[in-house]
Amino acid sequence: MPFFTPSVTSEADAAFTYLTQQCTQLKLTAQGLTDEQARSTPTASGLSIAGLIVHGAQVVNNWLIQVKDPTREVGEDDYRTVNEKLGLTAMFDGSALPDLDITEAVAIFDKVIDGIEEARAAVDNAGTDLGTEVPMPYNPWMPNDFTMTVRWILWHLGTEIARHAGHADIIRESIDGAIAYQLNAQADGEPWPPEGMDWS
Repeated sequence: MPFFTPSVTSEADAAFTYLTQQCTQLKLTAQGLTDEQARSTPTASGLSIAGLIVHGAQVVNNWLIQVKDPTREVGEDDYRTVNEKLGLTAMFDGSALPDLDITEAVAIFDKVIDGIEEARAAVDNAGTDLGTEVPMPYNPWMPNDFTMTVRWILWHLGTEIARHAGHADIIRESIDGAIAYQLNAQADGEPWPPEGMDWS
């Protein structure tokens, strides 16, 4: 089951592996949904599964620029370029809905998940130390005395995507009652509930 992260061998392996696993968990919340369901907002918030998937794709895709090239000063044009390559022409915060059906949104997220492995290879090939400091991108919520490293970016991504996967879990349960264990089992072609287990 993809619900559990595989064994890891180093800090870098853990950071990339957990990020990939959490992205997969977020993606699986869309499994089997119609476009209408994926765009729905059944909780008190304005978040939807479609919006969260596209937001997650953008967040990971944008930060990986810096992971792959830690010395690079990343600006708005860089973000715009990598987002356009994905087919996204605006920024999404989880409540804004892209003009895409859920199959297209998931396909974009799949490209980003593949990009995590490319970033891992770039770090390995360059022998990048996770403690390498990177230039701070401008945004209003970063403290002035903050030092950013490759390590910080990777763990920040892991925690942000995990938080959004939790949002998406609640939304999915509100739509049709499906839970993460069930969606993972279905993704692996396993029976649900597991044979011999009482989930009532």
